[in-house]
Amino acid sequence: MKIFARIATAVTAALASLFVAAPAFAHTEVEKFNPADEFSAVGQPVDVVAILIVGAVLLVIVLVLAQVVGGLFDKSAPASR
Repeated sequence: MKIFARIATAVTAALASLFVAAPAFAHTEVEKFNPADEFSAVGQPVDVVAILIVGAVLLVIVLVLAQVVGGLFDKSAPASR
């Protein structure tokens, strides 16, 4: 069981690092990157549906990962008195 826990931890860490690095992989512009360009200016519409979809997907990812990581730890039997 310890080997399975180590493998699952390594896979989780690899996926988390890939998820964090995804914006850098997706960036294809040759010119200098300006982080302020990503934010909408006053008067520009915001795509609320896209924001809600991304939020729902992130919520599902967090809940599934929490269940997987929580399942890695052995639950000890309750101590009888």
